[in-house]
Amino acid sequence: MKKIILLLITIFAAVSIMAQQNYVSVYGHVTDSATGNPVVNYAVNIDIDSATYGFSYHNITYTDVSGFYADSAYLANTNTTGLVTVSLRDCRQELKLANFAFYPGQHTFFQDFAICTGTPPPPCHADYLFGFPQPLEVQFTNISAGSNGPWQWSFDDGTTSTLRDPLHAYALPGLYHVSLTMGDSMSGCFDFESKAIQVGDSTGGGCHAEFTWYTDSTLLPNTVYFNDQSVGGGDSWFWDFGDSTFSSDQNPTHTYAQNGVYHVCLTITKNSPPCQDVICKDVYIGPPPPPPCESWFTHMNNWLTVSFEGHMQMNEPATYDWTFGDGGTGTGKNIDHQFASPGIYNVTLMTISLDSSQCTWISTQQIFVGDSNNINQVYGQVFEGNFPLNFGMVMIFGVDTTQTNPPYFAQSYIDSAGIYVFPYVPVGDYIIWAVPFDSTGGYLPTYYGDVLYWQQATVIHIGQPQNPYNIHLLHCNNMASGTGGINGQVNTTGLKLTMVDKISMLLTDDQGQTIGFRKVDPSGSFDFGDMAYGTYYLKPELPNTSSDLVTVVLSAANPTANVVMTFTGGNILGVSEPVLVESFTSYPNPVKDVLNLNFNMNSSVNAVAEIYSVTGQVSVHKTVTLTKGTNRVQMDVSMLSSGIYLLKITSPDGVKIIQKLVK
Repeated sequence: MKKIILLLITIFAAVSIMAQQNYVSVYGHVTDSATGNPVVNYAVNIDIDSATYGFSYHNITYTDVSGFYADSAYLANTNTTGLVTVSLRDCRQELKLANFAFYPGQHTFFQDFAICTGTPPPPCHADYLFGFPQPLEVQFTNISAGSNGPWQWSFDDGTTSTLRDPLHAYALPGLYHVSLTMGDSMSGCFDFESKAIQVGDSTGGGCHAEFTWYTDSTLLPNTVYFNDQSVGGGDSWFWDFGDSTFSSDQNPTHTYAQNGVYHVCLTITKNSPPCQDVICKDVYIGPPPPPPCESWFTHMNNWLTVSFEGHMQMNEPATYDWTFGDGGTGTGKNIDHQFASPGIYNVTLMTISLDSSQCTWISTQQIFVGDSNNINQVYGQVFEGNFPLNFGMVMIFGVDTTQTNPPYFAQSYIDSAGIYVFPYVPVGDYIIWAVPFDSTGGYLPTYYGDVLYWQQATVIHIGQPQNPYNIHLLHCNNMASGTGGINGQVNTTGLKLTMVDKISMLLTDDQGQTIGFRKVDPSGSFDFGDMAYGTYYLKPELPNTSSDLVTVVLSAANPTANVVMTFTGGNILGVSEPVLVESFTSYPNPVKDVLNLNFNMNSSVNAVAEIYSVTGQVSVHKTVTLTKGTNRVQMDVSMLSSGIYLLKITSPDGVKIIQKLVK
């Protein structure tokens, strides 16, 4: 009966809204995907945008006790057309959104969301260790948690690096304040860490306090596992957990009574030679705080001239930097821009707060400039087998070389029913490409026409759209598991940076069967792990771009491979790097106290050996120098608890070895 009453209320609300033809209205329910219960007082973002009459609207509404939300915006002219975007973020801070095109006679839209509502993962945390291979050389070891970059190092001598674990040589001794910035505000992860490092002076028997921490967000969200990572040894440890409790254990476990931010300090003491050091960090318990500096923008159109205005949540002072999608840029909270011709442009605003945090936020909108007569809506549905794809995106690429503007490109995140919408597509020829976000789900990126490669894709002509353009994702064969791996890099020379993360790296076995793929990240990196030994083929796929098929052979002598590809003109060319590791073994496995690592190297490298827990935290860290020929390294694992771990050995030169380890 309760559901019937709610349904009648919803129908009544919908009928009432439909009667208001001068309003664009959207409504729906937000429910817990695990229980089906309503999610109460949850923020839902409503964005309504139109170019025909220069109309733009942004609002945040909240669900009521039944999980219901609704919002409307008044239209001064009922002939207005445009786009409605409804969005929210789930417990994993993943963006869920739906797009609708409105036009005369179609002003009302309904969208439900089923989202996870459990405890979100802890916020990302920037941190690093350092050592001195030579008096003026510093090896930085990244121990950050919560994100896989990007990384930005500043060494306080006028130089920087974007490597994960850089080796940096200073010209002169002295005290340097080295900072590491990780993540980006677009992914919901951003943090900064700075430390003072004495370079070139003898430290005698000095010690350096350091620790990492992580929580069990599934079972014990308020329980924190602390790991001592101090350098230089220690004979005693003193922990202040920031809640008036203390411990003298080296690696304590502590449960907090309530959520909050706690200032945790570790003091280490070394008896001979005497040394004491202290380090303090903020530990976050419970849901991460909301982004501190979210920004967005609105705009008003006057034919080819568009007036933009930037907005901040609390209207705090900030810098406003614009890129208009036509090569033009500008600065300022309010700015007018003259476009050369009608079209659809991706406009981006980057704001940086002027307080000490310098918090950065980037927002992008696709705006429509000029005449709307030659604009069409394109939509369809994406399927995995007999079921809609519920986690992925669709991209549309222009292939009409006669266009005077740059080739058209747009992307649409699919909704829970697998539906995508492109509301503003100019007349021309296009190919449509669907990419699932879960690369382990057994399905591959697929073009309309249900083909794998863009050369065979069905080209659609927009002028009289034949909607819907449905796509059935191709299924891939299974990949045999093992201890091998392939990683690599697509160099961005000649390729627009905004297109790098649109590349999908396809993996084929020696029988010519496609067995998996990886999306290339914004830095150009890709990584396949847990692979059996054998012959494989890599092929980067990007519409309108030819690419090489690169052969990779994995064996016991060469368990991993690093492949570098370079974009040249309209082609992606592959070049395999020289093999650095001739052979590698580790024993015993299972291990009790000491793990032995045997390397046969073709050249000398500086590498990092790390052991990760199943939660992704670094439990053991060791920096090693490997010379050409035979090398043996021992790692003390006596402090590890029984369980399954991951051994990872990496170097800036391209060494990458990953193996499972049992304690």
